[in-house]
Amino acid sequence: MTDTEAATSIDAETERTLFQLVRRERLARDTNDWGGLTAAYWPGSRVRVTWFDGSIEEFVSSSRDSVHPGRVRGFHAIEPVWAEQNGDRALVESRGQILLRPTVEGVECDLTSWCRFVAGLERRDGEWRMAFFDNIYVKDRIDPVEPGARIEVDAGLLASSRVSYRWLAYTNARRGIPVPDDLPGDDRDDLVDGLWADARSWLAAVT
Repeated sequence: MTDTEAATSIDAETERTLFQLVRRERLARDTNDWGGLTAAYWPGSRVRVTWFDGSIEEFVSSSRDSVHPGRVRGFHAIEPVWAEQNGDRALVESRGQILLRPTVEGVECDLTSWCRFVAGLERRDGEWRMAFFDNIYVKDRIDPVEPGARIEVDAGLLASSRVSYRWLAYTNARRGIPVPDDLPGDDRDDLVDGLWADARSWLAAVT
């Protein structure tokens, strides 16, 4: 059975529901709406980003702990573009950006990461919630907020980072947060293929 044969066509109302859910999930994360973020997922669902890989409950706790007064929060721009359904399970892919304002080697900067957000959603008793959240990293860049400012980076650390999420890895490493080097990204087709193989296997395994 091919991937397209395994999935059923999705109606406009269901697609709208799924798209609204993935938008609300990122909005809840950006606005510290921890109850809303928790409610977007089924208990025990997996979340994987550069700095975290674990359950939604642990993700909410870690996200809450990362919020400090006076620190500029991150922001996610998300545009759902595609959905595929198989019974009570569905996949949604979104174009997205992660927008951060870290201080890099003493210089305030804007960091932009372009991503493809991949979400698995499951319907239970008529209600859709997310079952997992993952990313495919495309590229990122960093720009000083003050025009003309220069950043003296650690060239060795920067060179050791994957090009699809180089600055995310660099800035996290400088904060003492290790970032895996095997996250799906446009520079590693094998890892992207692995993500989709797992996602489609999950989609097909409807009980």
